[in-house]
This record gives sequence, C-alpha cells and structure tokens, in this order.
Amino acid sequence: MSDNLASKAVNGIKWGSASTIANAVMQIGYTAIMARILSPEAFGLVAIAGVIIRFGSYFANLGLNKAVVQQEELTKDHIRAAFTSSAILGLLFTGIIWAVAPIAAMFFKNPDAIPIVRAMAFAFLISGLSSTALSLLERNMQFKAISILETVSYIISYLGAGITLAYLGFGVWSLIYATLLQMVILLIGAYAVVRHNILFTFDWQVYKPLFSYGSRMSLISFLEFLSINLDTILIGRFLGDFRLGIYNRSRELISQPMHMLTRTIIKVMFPSFSKLQSDNERLGKAYLSSITFLATLIIPVCFGILVAAPEIVALLLGDKWIAAVPVLQILCLGIPLSFITMFAGMICDAKAALNSKIVLNVAFMVVISIFFFLFKGFGLLGFASAIVLGELVKIIFYQKIINRELNISYRQQISVYLPGVINGSIIAVAIYVVSSLFRSPDVSILVVLLAQILTGAILLAILTLFFPHKLLRADIGLLFSKLGLADNTESYQSKIMLKYKNYLTQKGFIS
Repeated sequence: MSDNLASKAVNGIKWGSASTIANAVMQIGYTAIMARILSPEAFGLVAIAGVIIRFGSYFANLGLNKAVVQQEELTKDHIRAAFTSSAILGLLFTGIIWAVAPIAAMFFKNPDAIPIVRAMAFAFLISGLSSTALSLLERNMQFKAISILETVSYIISYLGAGITLAYLGFGVWSLIYATLLQMVILLIGAYAVVRHNILFTFDWQVYKPLFSYGSRMSLISFLEFLSINLDTILIGRFLGDFRLGIYNRSRELISQPMHMLTRTIIKVMFPSFSKLQSDNERLGKAYLSSITFLATLIIPVCFGILVAAPEIVALLLGDKWIAAVPVLQILCLGIPLSFITMFAGMICDAKAALNSKIVLNVAFMVVISIFFFLFKGFGLLGFASAIVLGELVKIIFYQKIINRELNISYRQQISVYLPGVINGSIIAVAIYVVSSLFRSPDVSILVVLLAQILTGAILLAILTLFFPHKLLRADIGLLFSKLGLADNTESYQSKIMLKYKNYLTQKGFIS
C-alpha cells in the first residue's frame, strides 16, 4: 500500500477498534438483558423475519453500494444514479415483502411471523435511502464518522428504546422497533455528513458501469445469503421456532464477537483492496498481512469461547438456554473460518473477479446441502457440524482462486493460520485448566467466567505482543511505521509504544 493509503487504513482501524470495543460491551449487556425479558420464541420470530428480509436485500440494492466503493473513477452522476436506483428499489421491495409476508409465514408454518415481516419490510426503504451516503463514507475512508454514527445510534435505539419497550411489555416488537430506529438514525447521520445530490437521474449511460459490477455482486450476495442462511431456513422449517431460537442465540454468541472484531478491518480493507486492484504484488502482501492479523486475533478468541461456553450461556442467556451450549461449542470451530474467508471474497470483489466467486458459491451450496442431508438426523448438533465441514471446504475453494488471481502459493496461504492456531491451542488449554480449578458449586458463575476471560486475555496479549510468531513480526514493524507514535516522545502513550518498539528491536523481532 502507499504511505497515504496505509495511514488512512491504520487510522480507520484505530477509530473502528474504539467503536468496536464500545459496541461489543453494549451488545453483551443488551443480549443479557433482552434474553431474560423475552422468550426463545420471540428471537425465533425475528430470526425468521431476518431471513426473509436478507433474502430481499440482495436484490433491493443490486450491488450498487459495493459498486460505489469499488469504482476507480466515481462521478457526481454516478452518485445520483446510485441514489436514484437504491431509493426506488427500496420502496419497491418494501411493497413486495409486505405483500408476500403471508406466503413466507406459510413456508415457516408460523402465522405470527406475518406482522413481524411486514414491519421489517420498511428496512428496505430506509436502507435504500441511506446506502449511497454510507457507501461514500466508506469509499472516502471516513471511518471516524462511521464509528461515531454506529455507536450513537446503537445507544439510542437498542439500549434506550429497545430495552425500555421490552420492559413495558412490547415483547418481540421491542426488537423490531430498535432495529428500524437504528437504521433511521444512521440514515440521518450519514446524509448529514456526506450531503450528496439526491436529485433523481434516469440517464442509462450513467447506470451501465455501476450495474455491470453491481448486478453480478447482487447475484453473489444472494448465493451467499442462501448458503449462510440455509441452516436457519431448514431449522425453522423442520424443527420449529423454539429450536431455531436456541440455534439462533448460539450462533449469535459466536458471530457477534467475530463480527465486532472483524467489521472494522473488513470495512477498511475493501476500499483499500479496491485502490490496489491493478497491483497484484502489493495487493497480495496486503491480503496475507490482513489474514495473519485476523487469524491471530479471532482463532484464540473462538477457542476460548469453546471452553468457556457453559459459563457464557448461563450468565448471558440464563438457565433456560442450556441446550445452546453444545451447539455454541461446535460453531466455535466453523464460524471464525467464515469470517477469515471474507478477505478472499473481498479480493474477488476488488479485482472484479466475480464469475469465479459465482461458481464458488454455487459449488459451496451443493457441498453444504450434502452435509446438511448427511447430518440432519443429529438435530441442531448435526446442522452445526455441517457448518464446520462446509467452511473447511470453502477455504479450499478460495485458496485455488487466490492462487490464480494473486499467484500466492497454497503453502503461503495455509501458513498464515499458524500464529492463530498455535496461540489458540495454548490459550484453550490454559482456560480449561483454570476452569477445572474454579468450577464448583461454591464458586459463582461470574467468578469462573472472569477467571477464564482474564486468563485468555493475558495469555493472548503476552503471546501476541511479546512473543510474536515470525509471520507476524514484519507486519508489527510496518504497523509501527504507520502509527507515527514512536517519534512523539512527549505523550505517555508514545513513551510506552517506544519502549515496546525497543523491546522488539532488542529481541531481533523487528529491524
């Protein structure tokens, strides 16, 4: 990456990380409170509505939000075209989903889902009005503004309105109103920052380059939707909303932390990859560095959650959710892989290698369907196991594409997982030992979980910062050069960073 681009990326990660930590803390509190107020059926209903809404969302925008970020040259007319189509399609899909809500509820054999789906249909209109402004913020790498908007909107909508409504007895509607309110706040905030032209345009020549890329992205997103939500669709159809609620909460317990940890990096890296789309050498280095950092962070976290799953479920969800423990433990092995392969998918998006991605997603759907069929007799545990095996196959598919697009060997691609797997295994063993010592009827669950978190966090910090794997050392050195903290010895923060840099240099970890 160029110095300017790398500096913007690092600055974006700094702001995004601060926002991520704040949102993660709030998410944990929100989940713990709502799980005690609402029933599993309420979360099951929202999961059903979520599947239907996500189904439509991949067509409602036609991939134009991605096209706005990816285009090397973006004119004012392109922006008007993107807003025009997003707004009209958002309104159109709000009407379509409202009309077909009874059919969707019939598929899931749950008529209670009809009003929920119809209310959530307004998400299309709100998203259609906000997507262009949010995409421009991402393209311009204004991650400070994005982080502030996301944090403020979460506080007002979920912690304020959502919990208040749940206490007042609004039940499942408290979840719906909180979701829609956050989208409205993001719409107003994003437009206030960007202030793009909102006059409609219907010049087809302006639309062509956006639709050429966006239509294929929309198809890919739809295929990804099917593969990602196949478990939710089948469980909701065959096992009912109670088990779907159990599965949904299990998946969210591992997906949300992963989403929080990766969303900042993903948001920053897509525009960065897009700007390097014509330079394979630098794009390949940026890709490998990103995967190494991400795997080093999320694999140990997932291994730790796997061991601490009984305490996490008991404390965050309560005793009535105990069936979620084994499901969560299995998903801890598969969900992190799906987040890591997102980077390979972003390489395809940035280089517009979309045909390969379409073929990959079709092949993956066939594979995951076979696994679901083979393991369906084992109930929720079978579906969770199928997810893990499917993600392993997807990694193989993506490695073949990356080998062809960036000429990166299979050995290099596999080796980037090593720091995460080694550190994760050490941390999992340590947490298991601590758990064995603390788990007792005389020790509260909170104390056990705190001991597990402290053990994992301290070990992760020591292993990553003071004994970094050789694959990580060069990237840490590059990060120091972009942070610009070591040269300013006046602040306390810079002095700490300078001491740490000197330690790594004396150890010969960086030059």
